Amino acid sequence: MTDELPTLKIKNSYIPWSFLDIIATEDEIFSKNGLNIDFFSVGKKESEPSDKVSWYSDLITQKKLDAYSVCAWGAIDRLAADRRQKIIAVSKSSSYAFSILVEPGLGVKTARDLANIPIAVNMRTGSHYCVLSDLERALPYEKIKVVHAGEPQARLKGLLERKFQAVALISPYTEIAVKLGYMKVAETRTVDVLAFISRGDIDSQTMAKYLDSLNEAAMKLTHNPEAYRGLYLNTLKETFLGFPARLRSRLETVIDEIGSSLSITTWSELERYPKESYDELRSWMDKHKLLESVVQYEEVVLDEPLASVYQK
Repeated sequence: MTDELPTLKIKNSYIPWSFLDIIATEDEIFSKNGLNIDFFSVGKKESEPSDKVSWYSDLITQKKLDAYSVCAWGAIDRLAADRRQKIIAVSKSSSYAFSILVEPGLGVKTARDLANIPIAVNMRTGSHYCVLSDLERALPYEKIKVVHAGEPQARLKGLLERKFQAVALISPYTEIAVKLGYMKVAETRTVDVLAFISRGDIDSQTMAKYLDSLNEAAMKLTHNPEAYRGLYLNTLKETFLGFPARLRSRLETVIDEIGSSLSITTWSELERYPKESYDELRSWMDKHKLLESVVQYEEVVLDEPLASVYQK
């Protein structure tokens, strides 16, 4: 019986980050591999706090969360402060980049024009670190300003409500903003990979089942993205459920208009996090004093679960 299967509490970050988890749930891949999945989601009218390190550490400590996915920057940041969490695998995407969108009429046309203009991001996640590292190529670091606004749907809402003049967005939120008339003035190049994080005390066999399920979902998605377009668009619409009815209706209309042409982000099969990539990002973060402590690769990368998957 399914209630006798081990249960993993997984963070649902919707699309693009949690789409493999969502596919593996919808296609019953998890249950086939002997797992129950209990999704943890932030309330529809709530948002993630700016201090992700303490927030995720508390979720892990209180066992409200067993595993989640995050950009490599965020993984290094959180694991530098909490060594009980481990990187168990990474995946590369087909279209994982952040864009900076601005209100038309600001006179902002290129990245250089963003000096001292607050850019809405989700602090201590990919949108934050990618904006800093990419704009550093065009602006003095001290002239790059970021403010916390939460997840991409919250940032898009803030842009539409004119709370922010500039926001960092990821596909498919970027395409929605462009369709609504906002200008894309920059796109990041330093996204690296998506890291899968686990509580360090979860047994290796359970984590191997989890990774095996994600791998199968990744292969199915890559083989036939169109088969998942409906699920992709429905998942996108779900992120707007806490919005006022008129705004939600407006966004759903835009999704219906552009949905057939949206690029679906796909993910590669899982792999071990390359040490050279880890060291490069960690060095940059340490240089800019963005880490609470220096953490070595060997302290936070756990190979055993993924090795079990590929030894089958």
